[in-house]
Amino acid sequence: MFNEIALKIEEHLAKGSNFAIAQVIDRIAPSSGKVGDKALVLDTGELIGWIGGGCVRGIVIKEALDVIKSKRYRRVRISPEGGTRETANYKEYVMSCQSKGTLEVMIEPVIPQPELIIVGKSNIARKLSLLAAAADFKVSVLASDADVQMFPTAYEVKDVVDFRSFKSVANTYIIVTTQGEDDELSVRKALQTAVKYVGFVASAKKAEDIKAYLADQGISAKRIAQLRSPVGLDINAKLASEVAISILAEVIDHFRNGNAADTMPVHTKDKVSEDLFTPAEDKFAEDYYINPVCNVPVSKKNPKHIVEFQGEQVYFCCDGCKVSFENDPSKYVKTE
Repeated sequence: MFNEIALKIEEHLAKGSNFAIAQVIDRIAPSSGKVGDKALVLDTGELIGWIGGGCVRGIVIKEALDVIKSKRYRRVRISPEGGTRETANYKEYVMSCQSKGTLEVMIEPVIPQPELIIVGKSNIARKLSLLAAAADFKVSVLASDADVQMFPTAYEVKDVVDFRSFKSVANTYIIVTTQGEDDELSVRKALQTAVKYVGFVASAKKAEDIKAYLADQGISAKRIAQLRSPVGLDINAKLASEVAISILAEVIDHFRNGNAADTMPVHTKDKVSEDLFTPAEDKFAEDYYINPVCNVPVSKKNPKHIVEFQGEQVYFCCDGCKVSFENDPSKYVKTE
């Protein structure tokens, strides 16, 4: 099992994916999870490995997803007596499984360095590429007639603005700094991905003109409002290098404050291509059901119990939750 997890860690690090590692660090028998057991939790909610079954599995998935979002480790204690203690790094849950054992799990985030996609070959683009690479960003540049001589520190340089080769949305930032060269088309293409952070280097007047164009092109008002333009922290920048510093500083601030793991939902009205950065939340909602008793995710593919209620299937992680629900369904869901 350890070798499988190690291989999965390498695989998802290579993809630039966000994930969490959960490990059992304390145990009071009986419990199926043992000290040293560990698992990988992906941002889709998929768990690879073993830390225990039933409610433990669902709780760990729920907390791991929050750990990935916040980029902070968390200790989780699951016991029959439960508890109310909760901090940014610690939380207690009731063990609703009939085994009535106790587990404590350490969950740590693994967040690769962010990827910066720069659109354009302006002087600001070149300075930003240098600075971002020095800050350990994976930098890709998309611009007509661009080459590695212009961007010697970039990971990848392409001479066409095409986002289809980028497979991950996690920690991805797009900065459009075309400065008059296909501005409208470049910004529209960037917004048609599910990347949460899209910045456009322009004056306030130019930004308003671009937003009007985007509205005419059928981009939703909600998505247009998320375009950051003018982009960068206000440091009274004048030189291209100073503007690049202000942009990179804003990106780092956004990333370190725990926002980058969030992805934009794909807006159908925006004609977003299905293969461009599909958000992980969509897959999680499709594969998992929130147990109404303990409010933790249950895999629809492998639940402990399924109960038919008011024409719908209700999924449970353990015997205890099923029994509690059947004793008084109205306590957990609205009855007709």
